[in-house]
Amino acid sequence: MADERTIKQRPGKQLLWRCRRGTKELDLILSTFVADYYHELSKNEENEFNKLLEVEDTVLTEWLCYKVTPASQTYGQGMVKIVSRILSTYRR
Repeated sequence: MADERTIKQRPGKQLLWRCRRGTKELDLILSTFVADYYHELSKNEENEFNKLLEVEDTVLTEWLCYKVTPASQTYGQGMVKIVSRILSTYRR
């Protein structure tokens, strides 16, 4: 039986499918983050990442492509942190 870390290192197809968005840029940023860094996330960060995947593509584009900081009053400090983490790992 595989331990939790082994399972976590291999993101499920469902998670990768949820990373597919309306633009190639978002697809690339999100799927690369999941493939390379998702296994390092804490449970709270995983929850925030899943919430992030529920945000509309236009808003995600502002955050991840144009580096607009999410409003913490609206989305919470956890969302600000996960967006910052994704941006810190993405190199243009």
